[in-house]
Amino acid sequence: MAIDKLTRSWIRNESDERAAAAGCRFDLDRACWVPWWIGRYCRLYEGEWSGEPMVLRGAYSQPMEAILDEWDDGGRELSIERAHEYMNCFAAGEPVDWQYECIMRLFGWVKYSERWKREVRRFREAFILVAKKNKKTPTVSALALYLTCGDGEPGQKVFLAAKDGAQVRQNMSKHVLAMIEQSPELDEVCKVNRNEMSIAHLPSRSFMIPLSSSNSRTQESKEGLNGSVIVDETHVVDREFMKRITRTGISRSEPLRIEVTTAGNNPDGYGHERYEYAKEVLEGRAENHALFAAIYEAPQTISDADLDADPVKWGKLANPAWGHTIDVDEYLADYETSKPTIAGLADFKMYRLNVWQRSSNPWIRPDDWEKCQREFSAEDLLGKVCGGGLDLGKTDDMSSLSLVFPENPDAWIQAAGELKETAAREGAEAKEQPVDQIKMMVLLEQPVKVLTFYWLPEESVDKYKGDAPYGQWVQDGWLRTTSTMSATTVDPTAITADLRQLLRQFDVKMFAYDPWYAAPIIESLKKNDVIPEDYCWPFQQTVGKYAWPAALFERLILAGNLHHDGNPITRWEAGHVRAKEDTNGNMRPVKPPRGDGKKIDGIVSLVMALDAATRLAMNVSVYESRGVRSV
Repeated sequence: MAIDKLTRSWIRNESDERAAAAGCRFDLDRACWVPWWIGRYCRLYEGEWSGEPMVLRGAYSQPMEAILDEWDDGGRELSIERAHEYMNCFAAGEPVDWQYECIMRLFGWVKYSERWKREVRRFREAFILVAKKNKKTPTVSALALYLTCGDGEPGQKVFLAAKDGAQVRQNMSKHVLAMIEQSPELDEVCKVNRNEMSIAHLPSRSFMIPLSSSNSRTQESKEGLNGSVIVDETHVVDREFMKRITRTGISRSEPLRIEVTTAGNNPDGYGHERYEYAKEVLEGRAENHALFAAIYEAPQTISDADLDADPVKWGKLANPAWGHTIDVDEYLADYETSKPTIAGLADFKMYRLNVWQRSSNPWIRPDDWEKCQREFSAEDLLGKVCGGGLDLGKTDDMSSLSLVFPENPDAWIQAAGELKETAAREGAEAKEQPVDQIKMMVLLEQPVKVLTFYWLPEESVDKYKGDAPYGQWVQDGWLRTTSTMSATTVDPTAITADLRQLLRQFDVKMFAYDPWYAAPIIESLKKNDVIPEDYCWPFQQTVGKYAWPAALFERLILAGNLHHDGNPITRWEAGHVRAKEDTNGNMRPVKPPRGDGKKIDGIVSLVMALDAATRLAMNVSVYESRGVRSV
């Protein structure tokens, strides 16, 4: 089918190409009506522009005159003239604003419906990813008012949805009501219920009603909703809630489900899943003519170095209101304030660049973890001196063993021994406090190699399959399964058998373990002479015990000296592990809540193994590690 010139000028991606080829077209009158209506009836409600018409900017070079003429008395002609000028600006590569661009496209594309025997909107759902401070809230408010008061469907119902009641009432509904108060025309025809934070448009008998996803007792009642839905901050909304409202408005001719959000820090949640699907549609890897998608983001793989080299370049990609709403100096000041810390920089990337993060309060930067990867195998380390750490999971959780191998054991053990003697002379008890922490951290900036092994009950592989590719890890040999679960821990018999084999393959000279769950296994290993009594080190799960090996763990990663073999499970855990600090700045990894699909057992055992590795000098002399040399 031939594509007309006007439609061709509004094609932005592969999804549009396919939709046009399938008979969808662009209707300029329909498109222009919505920004005209918003400019004519919606008023800004805060800041220096409070009370002014909300005229969508369009191209940066276009004048910002208010559209005050009625649609049939000059408003239509002015709007169409403005649209043609905008198309020329867009084709010339001039900067354009996302509000006008998205709203024109969202409402302008149409298709013929056999069911309704007329043209209806092509899009029934929308996903818009835009960074903070880009006028997202007034845009959502204006869209809610348009669908309620300006779309022309009698008896329309518009539902405002968010994570919880406070967000939807105090953020979304509050702003919509404020916009009505600033508009004499809307205030005259709308009845506001402040107790429910809802509005009724009297001429069309339409309603706008707030919803939230957090009240499980009312989840089932949401299945019968019939109308349009606007979802704010999709990255935190519950998947089950979205599942229940997916078919809202299925009996109506032109319903809309609009999701507007920034990036988030839950890669396993609904928001990120929706983001990934929207990208597939945009790129033509999935076909869905009914989904409108607009994604403004910096590259998800952007490195800290690339960002620091040109923060403005990447900022423009994620901030489509750049240069007017987004102030360059404020943006750069925010970056300079954020970049000194891992958590601060992660928040900046998430909020200002729409780069999805793997955790709140992240401890490890993905770039830092990746640069530590080296090519080696377990076979390369057979028989070499190392320290070990065991973290045993409860019931259906993961368990892990980590081994830390000094790459230069001679220097490691000799220096550790000398520092141990110094500490002893100063009256310190070496086993309780190995050596001065600062000296030890300097010592351990020497590279180490690490291996981590994982176990999970077979039943849990299926239980957690929605959270991570556990089945694939089993198939690839990274994850070992145990056949049964005991009352309190994963099957200790299966893990003990594996540990016997592993601890005999590698020269484990010090071994740290969590005494709360691992004590029976340790006693079995001692009884069978797999590890001598003096080699075992009970590692209490307290901030005090974690403090310096956790700091060392971070320091080695930042220096690129914690060499790992690319284990995908450890990479996954490193991506979302969080660290908690006490008032003295001491850190410890924080385990997710019980039942959470995210796990950090490998990181925990690795920190414990580092603690054990620093104590090698207690049980190994430099001569034992390399033998006696003759001169």
